[in-house]
Amino acid sequence: MLSSSRSSGAALCIAAVAMLSGVDALAKSLGAALSSFQVVFLRYTVAALLLALFVALFVRQWPKRGQLSAYALRGFLVAATASAFFYGLSGMPLVMALALAMTGPIYMAVLGTLVFGERPGRHLVFAIALAVAGSGLIVFTRGTGLAGPPVALPAILAGLLAPVIYALAAVAMKQNATSEHPAVLSLMQAVFAALFSLPMALVVWQAPPAALSWQIALIGLCGALGFILLLSGLARVTVSLYAVIDYSALVWAGLYGYLFFDEIPTVTTLFGAGLIVAACVLSARPSSGKDKITVQDG
Repeated sequence: MLSSSRSSGAALCIAAVAMLSGVDALAKSLGAALSSFQVVFLRYTVAALLLALFVALFVRQWPKRGQLSAYALRGFLVAATASAFFYGLSGMPLVMALALAMTGPIYMAVLGTLVFGERPGRHLVFAIALAVAGSGLIVFTRGTGLAGPPVALPAILAGLLAPVIYALAAVAMKQNATSEHPAVLSLMQAVFAALFSLPMALVVWQAPPAALSWQIALIGLCGALGFILLLSGLARVTVSLYAVIDYSALVWAGLYGYLFFDEIPTVTTLFGAGLIVAACVLSARPSSGKDKITVQDG
């Protein structure tokens, strides 16, 4: 039986995953009326304001001037990842978009061998094969319309590109590691993500309808609150437990897709998602040190 602290930590992580999955659902809804760049800008602007309030009231630490270039790089990659993901999300089912996004850890493992000289094992080669098979199954069947309505090629390409950029962001963060509080780091990522997405958002800017105001406020609130819940939960659970909880995002995506967009995941999409999850589990290497989780707001 889980201890009281671990149980509460698991509950907080589950709530965080549900909240952050809600961000995806809101981005899909807003993407029907606004450009992906505008959605990214609004999402991170509202989140930055709320995170700044959280940092001021509870963390009481502020960014270091010497880290501005690192903040900017992270913010740029976060904005690029979100822009690609939100664009793909606007043209495909939630479960499909999230399943493709889950290939991120595989790309991170591959980049680890290229950038940091980590030696890949046979399990990694097999994991890559599983991820390619899962992604290929999802893309081929939905792209051609063999399983459900077809998905346009630009949306598919954006969905495939987003986890690649995410992996690059993770590598950049590892190379520019900082000891700052995760909330401070997340705040600066949100600030720079908003700044970098602003120029493209202005090019295609559309005045948001008044009816969308609550969704714009909610997407920033869910992003900030989801991160705060995750930060609280991660301090009480192990990596292995959180990994299991994190995969529940597919369940939330399926639920939100069904409730708000009348989406019913196809058998091939679910099977492909299962292959991708298996690939991620296989590629995960046991840590040599403490059971520690690095928090990143995406």
